[in-house]
Amino acid sequence: MIFSSIQYLLFLPVVVFLYWRTKGSVRVALVVASSYFFYMSWLPVYGLLLLALSSITWLLGLGLAKAYKENQKTKATVLLTLGLLLNLGCLCYYKYANFFILNALQSVNWLRGLFAANQPTPWDVPILNVVLPLGISFFVFEFVHYLADVYKGNKPINSFMEFSAFASFFPSQIAGPIKRYQDFQDKLRVPETWSAPLFFEASALIVQGLFKKVAIADPIGALIFPAFSTMQSLSAADAMIAAIGFVIQVYCDFSGYTDIGRGSALLLGIRLPENFQLPYLSVDLAEFWRRWHMSLSSWMRDYVYIPLGGSRGGALLSSRNLLITMVACGFWHGASWHYLIFGGLHGIGLIVNREWTNVLKRSEPLNSALDNWFGRGLGIFLTLLFIAATDTVFRSPDMPHALNMFTSLLHVNAPCTLMPAIQKSGIIQFFSLYFSFWLLLEFISRHPDKLPWLRDSYQDARLRFATPVRLASWTAALILMFAARPTEAVPFVYFQF
Repeated sequence: MIFSSIQYLLFLPVVVFLYWRTKGSVRVALVVASSYFFYMSWLPVYGLLLLALSSITWLLGLGLAKAYKENQKTKATVLLTLGLLLNLGCLCYYKYANFFILNALQSVNWLRGLFAANQPTPWDVPILNVVLPLGISFFVFEFVHYLADVYKGNKPINSFMEFSAFASFFPSQIAGPIKRYQDFQDKLRVPETWSAPLFFEASALIVQGLFKKVAIADPIGALIFPAFSTMQSLSAADAMIAAIGFVIQVYCDFSGYTDIGRGSALLLGIRLPENFQLPYLSVDLAEFWRRWHMSLSSWMRDYVYIPLGGSRGGALLSSRNLLITMVACGFWHGASWHYLIFGGLHGIGLIVNREWTNVLKRSEPLNSALDNWFGRGLGIFLTLLFIAATDTVFRSPDMPHALNMFTSLLHVNAPCTLMPAIQKSGIIQFFSLYFSFWLLLEFISRHPDKLPWLRDSYQDARLRFATPVRLASWTAALILMFAARPTEAVPFVYFQF
């Protein structure tokens, strides 16, 4: 049941209606039942996996809390280790088993060929017939966070139904944002009161997310797909268009999913954390990761980078920890070498970014020369250039395809084939215009001090013409979505992670 499907748009109002007609434990049970229905509509058997992991993690959490209260450090450590092995073991089996088997046997075959007198017959690689459960990377990270925080002394969730609601909550179940259980439990117990402003805010998020997904991400994805899937040489223009197109696609697709998820949760009175804050306006790579996939970035910081030692121990150890964290982040995205390389490139980029920041701190004249609109614009441009290059590695099926994209940049005289299709589709004209409208509102709301005159005018207009403007915006978004002529609901990019 994809967020942009007709099934979901029928499912959500029914859940919202029943949710506000129930209270207490019945309401929590409804959240759990609807979440499992949502999850099992894809592949029912994996609902049992989610239930099993939830049950064992909940019991381990209670055991950890008891051990902490009784000051049984050894017992608590054993329980935490069991919980981590269980959850991360399941993640490794479903997501990485074939990767490890394939690379191990390829290494063995290479060594046999290196030392054998005659070229031996390569051993066949047994491929496990494993289907990756949707959202396993996200809810396993939530379980790891839960166990680690209870181990540190935080109170556990005593109610199994409340824990099940945290584990299976359908607006964030498949692709985040990654929740923190303390915050979610409080909002589950005391949701925001149903009101017209709540409804309009939630509906605006859902419409915005649907527009990003259906009217921008899906058409761009269809246009650039051939460029990333071929090993034939492309023109430099086609390679650049495909790279820039994916930068736009992945943001609109993923942030669109988050918008729909946050809007759906808000219709239930539960406010999920933001996951994006205009990341493509970041002046450096460190700021980009503070604005992009914020729930994953903060999770990697709290449960990988800081436990490794963080910035303690000097520049060398800090660089090591940063590189390990980003390689782990890249590998979290998928079981392939190009994801590891993607993470490694970002780790190196963050290390270089940190050293450059230290140079600016030590050089007041250089810092002053770049602390203006030109310096910030240059920083945004260079950051986006790095993002486009590394996203090309991320999007490609493997490194040979990524290298083909990069080598195609040398074919400057080859004819461009993508631009006529893009112009014919109308993406540039009305999509960019409408998206600029959303971008302007985001900027005004997040930076009220930058344009006070525009902010005041916008606030006055919003008060006087709130309903007409809202209806006009939604109508325009719906017209543009129908103009995109979607024939079927396309899965979100992050479903595969």
